[in-house]
Amino acid sequence: MAPAAASESEQAAVRAWVRILAVHKRALAAIRDDLDREMTLPRFDLIANLVRVDDQTLAALSRSMLVTAGNLTGLVDRAARDGLVERRADPTDRRAWRVHVTAKGLRAFRLAERHHAARVRTLFAPLTPAELGTLIGLLDKLRAHLRPDAPRPPASRPSRRLAAPATSTRKQHR
Repeated sequence: MAPAAASESEQAAVRAWVRILAVHKRALAAIRDDLDREMTLPRFDLIANLVRVDDQTLAALSRSMLVTAGNLTGLVDRAARDGLVERRADPTDRRAWRVHVTAKGLRAFRLAERHHAARVRTLFAPLTPAELGTLIGLLDKLRAHLRPDAPRPPASRPSRRLAAPATSTRKQHR
């Protein structure tokens, strides 16, 4: 049986997805090129997370940054080596470490943040304030729908039901 043709809404969703990926790829490349002169994008993300909430465990940072613990460990090690963050023992859990941004890290982040904000402004320059507001609203709506705890609507495709087996599933002994 040939697969059914995609509906108009499915085709539109795929077109939207491809455009989101293309814009993301180009914007990220432009931001990375500008930012990498001062600090890498992962390092910027690490320090930004610590500026928002300092004194985080590696596990909490890993979850908020959506990176593996192994990648984060190397990132924190290099940032600590460069004096941008420091690890301190967790006073409530001897097995855990907490990561803190240093004064040097905060200064480096603030400089990179200013350049980053200027670059982002140029990326969105073709959009009017009203268009930006619409875009933000649509992306917020989509993000809320994609949260892990968000209720899922029923699938749009009819489910395929398997026919009941004609014979018993028990092994027959001879």
